[in-house]
Amino acid sequence: MKKRMTAAIAAMTALLLCACAQQEPTNTIATATPTVQTATETTAPVEDSTRKAFQSALKTIHDDLRWPDMDGETGKIEIFEPSTIEDEQFAILDVDGDGEEELLVSVSNTYMAGMRLAVYGYDAASGGLRLETDGFPAVTFYPGMMKMESSHNQGHAGDVLWPYGVLTYDPASDSYQLSCFVDAWDRNLSETDFEGNPYPTDIDTDNVGHVYLITENDETRTLNQADFEKWESELFAGKEEITIPWQKLTAENIANP
Repeated sequence: MKKRMTAAIAAMTALLLCACAQQEPTNTIATATPTVQTATETTAPVEDSTRKAFQSALKTIHDDLRWPDMDGETGKIEIFEPSTIEDEQFAILDVDGDGEEELLVSVSNTYMAGMRLAVYGYDAASGGLRLETDGFPAVTFYPGMMKMESSHNQGHAGDVLWPYGVLTYDPASDSYQLSCFVDAWDRNLSETDFEGNPYPTDIDTDNVGHVYLITENDETRTLNQADFEKWESELFAGKEEITIPWQKLTAENIANP
């Protein structure tokens, strides 16, 4: 059954969409100049160029406390102490399944608004990196998909569910796109939504006192617990969680990623 999106759901969806906003595939991050072939040397292998680009980006984060895909004030990393940058994490692996390595960087030892996870891919044409997605660092990766929790739970979900978004990998744009946003409504927290609509007792046929809200393509469906559990189990069916080989963001690890 379709239901109008509440103001709270819209706000949280906007937050997640903002966090996960994608750059156009042609937007790249400048890095060190790629190796150029001469009469006495050969072009460096792609994997070497990839690792060099990753190292350049990691050095920018570590040394300059700045995200390599942002400019000015927006790119500054606000951690509590400069030395704690080495407590942050990075990983290099083919996380999206395209056959090429990606660089994952997670910064969480900071204020909530400054927490960020970024996934970068290598752009061979420019010798730089492309931002595939970014957002709140509470992320679970699956083959071709990720589950990203919202940074806040400001709706009526309460303890029923922590809101999350599902992003899927799009090979055409080499980026992750938001597929759906999941939230809940606990009747004990409010008998009406933010627009004044009454709690949908006709949908809560389980009589558990809460329903689930799934937003896709700007439309929100309301499901009872049994239907939601079926929907969610089908969504993640056969998808095994990817173990991320996180490393500390130290100068030593950057030199030998």
